[in-house]
Amino acid sequence: MAASTPLPAPDGVPAAGVPATAPVTATAHRSNNLDALRLVGALAVIFGHAYHIVGRPFENPVVAGYPVQTLGVVIFFSISGYLITASWSRTRNPVSYFAARSLRIFPALAVVVLVCMFVVGPLVTVLTTGQYFDAPNFWSYLGNIILRPQYELPGVWADQPYPNAVNGSLWTLPAEFFCYLLVPLVFLVPKVLRIPVIALLLAWSVWYSMTPPLESAIIWHSRISDNALMWAFFAAGAILRLLAERGLRFRTDVAVGLLAVHLVFAATLPQHTAKVAWLFLPYVVLTVGLASTPYVRRASRFGDLSYGLYLWAFPVQQLVIDLWGVQRMSVNLVVVTAITALLALASWHVVEHPSLKLKDRVVRRFTRPRPQPAPAAGTPVEEPAARS
Repeated sequence: MAASTPLPAPDGVPAAGVPATAPVTATAHRSNNLDALRLVGALAVIFGHAYHIVGRPFENPVVAGYPVQTLGVVIFFSISGYLITASWSRTRNPVSYFAARSLRIFPALAVVVLVCMFVVGPLVTVLTTGQYFDAPNFWSYLGNIILRPQYELPGVWADQPYPNAVNGSLWTLPAEFFCYLLVPLVFLVPKVLRIPVIALLLAWSVWYSMTPPLESAIIWHSRISDNALMWAFFAAGAILRLLAERGLRFRTDVAVGLLAVHLVFAATLPQHTAKVAWLFLPYVVLTVGLASTPYVRRASRFGDLSYGLYLWAFPVQQLVIDLWGVQRMSVNLVVVTAITALLALASWHVVEHPSLKLKDRVVRRFTRPRPQPAPAAGTPVEEPAARS
């Protein structure tokens, strides 16, 4: 995923509360910090995108060597690599696996796409109603539902500080779903070769992510160099999961050391940060996420809002600029976050949670639990893929 989260260019192409030496392992379903960490990632994306959307991209904050919105996406992909690998490792059932993945992504995505097309677009377009609905790029916007990114709607926000972009966050979804497709294929190779195969894919991803944007291949409307940067973090998360199944424990002292090394590297050789960050950040992210911190671990008690925040924030940010103009950044962020949080809450309770209930029924119908050896006395119970 480039030095910053690729927002679509105007032409439509997407440009710890644990002892310092304690082993960190989740102890029960939803008893860890992963939900809170995903919320942090979603809010980081909102915060970073705000600078682009109000026309101040050169003020975009940089954290740990990355623009803050890119760091948010790094968090998502690192967690996803770990949990999705855990999910397939447990079930090995393609029907339940892909049903679970699809029901998590597509229902909420479809709602956002349709609302932008049939509610937001007609209200804000500078075209007449007939011109808007007759334009070729109106119906092609439906391609976002099948993960074929398109960022423009006819006559919508062409004069904004960040023009012609309805939802620039959608570029990560095809990158994510491609990883979902790849995980079962990796498990076709013998167990001893899985980590080396993922390591080779990781190395290719890092190498290809260095491709200049104008030279990168574009497949299914996705620029592969942008996707490859995040594929590396997904692969690192997957490797860490496989190592965890072989006894790896996430230690806070190790995570602190790795983070310190990364920060020094990012400060002294910032142009090379993307080449090596996968060595450090996924371990740090998962150490924090798999810890169980009082209060923090209850971040989803009102619903898992991270996906809804991610999906809705960009169009809300553009709509706020359209309705009220460019306000002070503090005002903009408060207004945008409040509106987006309400939409994310509605998305969770009306769309996402009912879909997950259907997912659970499908998984129970098609999954026969694989026999597991009884854990030795005192062995921590691993997190069973919290909403993976």
